[in-house]
Amino acid sequence: MPNESLISLNAAEFFNLKNTRRIKAQAIINLSNRSYLPKIDDPRSDWVASVAVPAFTALAQEGVEAQDFCSIGTGAGLDALAAIEILKTRNIVITDLHQDVVYSARNNIINNSTVENKLAIHSYAGDLLAPIIREGFKFDILYENLPNIPIEDSGELFNGQKSSTYIEKRNELMPDFVKRYLIALHYVALQQAYSLLKQGGQTLSSIGGRIPLEIIVRLGEELGYSSDILIYTWKKQSEPEEVVGGYAQWERQGLGPFRFHPAPVLEEVFEPSDVVSGEKVQEIEQTLSGYEMSASEAFFSLSSGLVIGHTVTVLRCVKL
Repeated sequence: MPNESLISLNAAEFFNLKNTRRIKAQAIINLSNRSYLPKIDDPRSDWVASVAVPAFTALAQEGVEAQDFCSIGTGAGLDALAAIEILKTRNIVITDLHQDVVYSARNNIINNSTVENKLAIHSYAGDLLAPIIREGFKFDILYENLPNIPIEDSGELFNGQKSSTYIEKRNELMPDFVKRYLIALHYVALQQAYSLLKQGGQTLSSIGGRIPLEIIVRLGEELGYSSDILIYTWKKQSEPEEVVGGYAQWERQGLGPFRFHPAPVLEEVFEPSDVVSGEKVQEIEQTLSGYEMSASEAFFSLSSGLVIGHTVTVLRCVKL
């Protein structure tokens, strides 16, 4: 069994909520050394804090609840805890690649929920939704924040943050634009998810906006969903040398191109709300176009100390 560690976080502060009722105020998070690490000291670079929480909040403001919720690639399980708090989730299914990661995430959900919550939690290890396709689940919301960067031939999937990458070669047929922009896992997850959603159920896909918005929306449309951008936000690039360098490598092989921005520019352009939707999305896209950097340019800028960020979209795909 891989080594484990514990971290403590103020849940309301980390999730940017006034208070918490369904999860404990002070969360104790158990991590396998293959768990993707929450960025507790910098929530602006954390996917759950800066992306999943605003997306769930946007749904809650529309009156949406998720009695039945699934997270693909849950990591530490913080996305499920956020769904419990914001979307009033009761029935939870989590998946991740490694059994030890899933085991820790399940315990995190159980141990950090308030005692009055009666939860049903099912956890599975394996590739995307493959472990649960035949289990008979039907979901209101299925959330995924899957990695885009194929692991290098020399990389080891079982070492640390390499769990945030994925193995490039897959057997599924997919359109060329999916391969070009390294969004194969999102495509396959959406393909698998369709039969697992209730009628009118939704998938939420957190996708780094390093690629054109029309490409992101096209993902769902290709698979028969009604697709739109639920929220548009930004985050600092975590593990910038590894991630930006990875994208730069694939640009050199003819994929992409991929887009990055100086984090101070993103912060200024998105102020004061940090999260936008509707017509505001295209307005910000237009403003940011003058500050775009390719992955290669962004990687070079890291050496000068520039903090790199990127936009983030949450793609909403509704089963018709």
